[in-house]
Amino acid sequence: MSMAITKASFEELLVDRQVRVMALFGKWGTGKSHMWKLLRATSRDPEIKSALYVSLFGAASVGELKLKLCQSAMPLLEKKGPRADAVKGAINTAKIAVQSFFKLGSALDELTMLAIPALVRDKFIVIDDIERKHDKLAIDEVLGFIDDFTQNYGCRILLILNTDQLADKTVWDKFREKVIDAELRLDTTSAEAFDIAVQLSPSQFAPKIQPAVEACGLTNIRIIRKIIRAVNNILSGNSALLDDVLNRMIPSTVLLSAIHYKGIEDGPTTAFVLDSQSSISRHFERRERAERGEDASDEDKLHARWELLLNRLNISHTDEYEILVSDYLSAGLVDRSSVDAIIGRYSQERRRAGAQARAREFIQSTIWDPELPPNEILKTAQLVLADVQYLDCYTVTSLHDLLANVEGGKEVAGQMITLWIEHLQKIAAAPGADPSQFELSKWTNQNVHPSIVSAFSEARGHVEQRRTLLDVILILAERDAWGHADEAVIQAATIDDFKQTILSLRGEQLRLFLLKNMDLYANRNSYEKHFGSGPNNFLEACKRIRVEYAGTRWEGLIENVFKSVNLDADLNRE
Repeated sequence: MSMAITKASFEELLVDRQVRVMALFGKWGTGKSHMWKLLRATSRDPEIKSALYVSLFGAASVGELKLKLCQSAMPLLEKKGPRADAVKGAINTAKIAVQSFFKLGSALDELTMLAIPALVRDKFIVIDDIERKHDKLAIDEVLGFIDDFTQNYGCRILLILNTDQLADKTVWDKFREKVIDAELRLDTTSAEAFDIAVQLSPSQFAPKIQPAVEACGLTNIRIIRKIIRAVNNILSGNSALLDDVLNRMIPSTVLLSAIHYKGIEDGPTTAFVLDSQSSISRHFERRERAERGEDASDEDKLHARWELLLNRLNISHTDEYEILVSDYLSAGLVDRSSVDAIIGRYSQERRRAGAQARAREFIQSTIWDPELPPNEILKTAQLVLADVQYLDCYTVTSLHDLLANVEGGKEVAGQMITLWIEHLQKIAAAPGADPSQFELSKWTNQNVHPSIVSAFSEARGHVEQRRTLLDVILILAERDAWGHADEAVIQAATIDDFKQTILSLRGEQLRLFLLKNMDLYANRNSYEKHFGSGPNNFLEACKRIRVEYAGTRWEGLIENVFKSVNLDADLNRE
């Protein structure tokens, strides 16, 4: 007989003495061994409590299997009572016999053979990992072992095997035909597998991980545990993240981990997940072909299934975070600073979106509910006030104008403008602030409070006054656009300014600074009217560094940068 397993049906079968050999089977990693250990721990049946457990993993002979049985039975020797005394007596007798007839090299094997009857008689034996036995161990030998121990020693046996891992499917047929009295199939659901996995590998993020695991249809407990550890490692030290941020990060972490650990049969590739823009294009191309009456290709159908999975996980797009996760899975190392930066950006985006939504709701409810008492309006306005730094200037202006006309609302209206300006000033005071952030031309068609207009102008002037050569070059490298203030900084930069800036930089900033300046120098004729002698001063600064740091890596770096654009001859020009 064969049946799907429940805890009750498994327990009932285990204590049925009429069933001599039973099999617990299912896919790899779905909790079969865990199920056995759980029932053994909770069982009141003495036969089940004292069961012997062996794994066939790597076993190359029946002798090795018997040796493992002996090792499993060793705890019996530490107990007292008639059964333990019988076992000890059998082993002592075996030792004498072995020493009399065999050399030391084979003594252990013979001792095992002679001690087996006393160790295993009438015992319940669990044999696990049958599909992982050594090729040298023939399946007929295992069948013979089972027949021998059930017929001659009164044993009952539970076989645990992963049917999807059997290289030779006829093995399973032979077991069914020759020895198995009853079969139990373990069909673990994703929810059940996750419950087991999270007990073994706890996570504070479990409530967010589980829905993603279930959406992916994962049932392999080992893989789910690896996924939990991946989430824990990547988000380590971030215990108080917004739900929206977790909802953005965890589903793609689960998906990419499941792909990496081969947990999704016929699932998407990592490249497919990372290339979200192409996925959108493919979706529209498929729709256009369908509208033309063309049949979908096999690849179209496959990609459509993958996109449905991404939709179930609410993954609408991917960015540098998914690349970071992919790198972590490949290398095992977390770039903590990058994770923190991404979390900071996501948090800001989510807070900003939430704040805008709450502000819009407040404005609409205040306008369209004429019966709303002023005290209720002002009470809600205090909540909106806490979000003011995440609002744009025209929303703040609208809130101000609305509240200024509510009885008792002028004070909170003024606070909104004041707090928003203070936040703007903090942004302007931050290192590397970009003057373009403080341009109001984008909002000229909408009403902006006069105090905010003045604050923008002051902030821009403040940032432009303290812009350094490094600030300007990095901004040019990022967007290849500039203003008059940027031109003034580069025109005023001396040879020494370039030299000191280069020598003070390391890593990515040094790379960007050198390469962007090389671009300006290589195209100096086009840029001369904007940046004056700046590109030539960069060349002279590089010449000085090359001479003063001759024989060091600085010399080699400067030469390589100029060689990369075939301008190394300029370094030698007087």
